[in-house]
Formats: sequence, structure tokens, C-alpha cells
Amino acid sequence: MNQEEKFSGVAGDELELLEALADTVAAELVAAGIGDEQAAEIGVKVMDRMRKDWGGDSFYFPKGCAIDIARRDLEIYEKFDGRNHTELGREYDLSVIHIYRIVKAVGAEMMKRRQPALF
Repeated sequence: MNQEEKFSGVAGDELELLEALADTVAAELVAAGIGDEQAAEIGVKVMDRMRKDWGGDSFYFPKGCAIDIARRDLEIYEKFDGRNHTELGREYDLSVIHIYRIVKAVGAEMMKRRQPALF
């Protein structure tokens, strides 16, 4: 199925958004080892599902900065060896104090997850 058949009856910005969604999903699937044709079909199916579930709604699509920061902080925590705070600060463009705060906060969160509250 070519692009015209796939998106007939859709115009303008709507078409651009729907194509971008289908193409992005397909590209990620190809990168994960799925064949081009199957990836394209799945991309269109995901686009259709999103269109049916969310079509007509007005919503804000977040950039996910909090997720990025949480991932970064966990990465810093995992790389921290007790002596490499300066090195991590340079790598992540953060102050040494900030590295210590991150390690302390993530460590406390990890402890809380491993050890439930007593009362």
C-alpha cells in the first residue's frame, strides 16, 4: 500500500502528524530487527489505534523532561563508585555538590523500595 492509499482523505497538518507517527514506529521496529514491510504495517496499525483512541481530543504531549532527569540520575547513581564525583560532574555538566545530592536522593529511593517501612 502506498502513501496515497494509506492516508487518502487526510490533508495538511493532520496528514503530517499521522505519517510521522506511523513512520517513527516503523523506524524503531526496523532498528529492533523487524523487516521493513512488517514494520510499516505495524506503524500504520499503531497510528490507527492512536487515531481511534485519541482522535478528536485536544491534549498536550509532554516532552518528558522529568523522565529524562530520572534516567540521568539513575545512571549517575549506578556509575558512582564513591570516588568519581568530579568525573561524573564533568561528564554530566553538573557540580560535584549536585552529583552528591543525586546519589543521596537516588540511594534513599532505592533503599525505600528494597526495605518497606516498619510502621
